[in-house]
Amino acid sequence: MAFFRRAEVSVLAEDTALLVALQGASKLLRLNGTASRIWELLEHPITLEGLCDRLVGEFPGEQVDIAVSVGRFLEDLQARGLVEIRECAPTAVEVHRQRYLWLLKRALVNLIYPEHDLRIRFLETAPTRGENDKLEQQRFLRDIRYRQPDRFAALVAAKENGTETSLRFPHTMIGLSGLDNLERCAEQIFAERVAGDFLEAGVCAGGAAIFLRALQVAFGESHRRVWAADSFQGLPPPQAEPDVRHKLDFTEPCQPWFAFSMEGVRDNFARYDLLDDRVCFLPGWFSDTLPAAPIEQLALLRIDADLYQSTREVLEALYDKVVAGGFVIVDDYGAFLACRQAVDEFRAARRIAEPLRRVDRHRVFWRKQA
Repeated sequence: MAFFRRAEVSVLAEDTALLVALQGASKLLRLNGTASRIWELLEHPITLEGLCDRLVGEFPGEQVDIAVSVGRFLEDLQARGLVEIRECAPTAVEVHRQRYLWLLKRALVNLIYPEHDLRIRFLETAPTRGENDKLEQQRFLRDIRYRQPDRFAALVAAKENGTETSLRFPHTMIGLSGLDNLERCAEQIFAERVAGDFLEAGVCAGGAAIFLRALQVAFGESHRRVWAADSFQGLPPPQAEPDVRHKLDFTEPCQPWFAFSMEGVRDNFARYDLLDDRVCFLPGWFSDTLPAAPIEQLALLRIDADLYQSTREVLEALYDKVVAGGFVIVDDYGAFLACRQAVDEFRAARRIAEPLRRVDRHRVFWRKQA
């Protein structure tokens, strides 16, 4: 029996469609409606029958007709190199792990109660209402996903793809695409027994670092450490020329939601039952903490530093500790030109030849070979 899983390729969001990058080409495959839903269901290995069972309850049509259409679609994806196939069924342990990680990712980006984000935004901007309007306001809040369907769809898309930096309320802003990338990288690290800890530089509310620890625990790799490096008081003022030129001021007065306290991040780890002595915090500016940090080897380095200066500081201090077979992920490469410049300059100076791969609109990564 064949089990299908989507390949690790770049996926971009555009309105209600997904744009999937074709392997070895500069073209994009546009997925709408049912095709987009099938792509989502291929997050973990699933059979053709399993796909059809899920789709029958969501879309009109007879199961036989759906099976034929889905089968053809999977053949097309396979021909394009967009799906991977395994012949053996997932073990019971793998199935439970997949369900845990599936739910955890959606909890971290708040796709469990996404309406709450709209409700808060509505209450922040709604005019003061009299006593007679309270009932209608409660009805509006109750049904807000149907009263504001376009905003709701845009919000869900932003959570799935991590494309909106104004998402204040989830525990991570990197979206499902960013979390999926972490999962795929970790799977390869564990399968190939690549040594080293995981580190995130720039943790914000802690969601991505929490997921890194969850991956270690779920795969039986809890002996590794997760390092969480952050000032826990926001980003430093722009000082490097590229940051000043692009007016990247992410200090606490400008972006208060970026300045989570270490206490708050620790509490978030504990909320997911993932706080233990293998979670290590490095509080302070990167220039002060990272060069002397007691880190021996890194299998995964995730950089979410926004600024040119901060990104360079992380790479200069930690890149040599990333082992062969380890991954380097940069969150803001596609979002801020200053961050991109820092990465490009570092890779050029160090003659890094490993290809830079795109996760989505914001994120890139590469695997260190030597």
